[in-house]
Amino acid sequence: MKTRDRLKQIGLSLFARHGYEATTLAQIASAAGIKKPSIYNHFDSKAALFLELSRDADDDMIALIDASLAEMADAPFERRLRHLLQQCATFAYREHQGVFYKRFLLFPPHDLVAETEAITEQGESRIDRRLLAFVQAGHRTGALRETLADDHFVAAFYCVVDGLLSETFMYERPELERRFEGVWSVFWAGVKAD
Repeated sequence: MKTRDRLKQIGLSLFARHGYEATTLAQIASAAGIKKPSIYNHFDSKAALFLELSRDADDDMIALIDASLAEMADAPFERRLRHLLQQCATFAYREHQGVFYKRFLLFPPHDLVAETEAITEQGESRIDRRLLAFVQAGHRTGALRETLADDHFVAAFYCVVDGLLSETFMYERPELERRFEGVWSVFWAGVKAD
């Protein structure tokens, strides 16, 4: 593995476990088996590393959404939506990545708030485009109720995913799966065609 990639992997792990403020470049260098000044051959600063990891996490969420939609492209809308929700909710189970993603969204470093908000806004815009196309396809196929506004669907989708992501940090998989079934049944009942 290239040194840059190794530094990113270690940075992701340490930022996820300890947060931005409690992670030092010296810790990252030590874990990588290099001296701290060598990090500057790959990243201008700790902030640069963190922001690159933030963009990567956002890109990974987009890739997960794209893969989920492509994987279930021929399935009925209900199955596609359920699969998409499950995939987004279990993103947190990816080692370190899910915790990092949640930290960067909810608790950005104080001195990087503007930069992380810009990354989040860009990512949300990319996700919105995908979700809007998806909900419009659901309307065209008659799977969704006619009175369901596209923006209401998108807002509800985000709330469900955010809630499920939070629950991945509180419950073991069997309990999370049980809870997902309840959430799914209520969500689907609220959006499906009559």
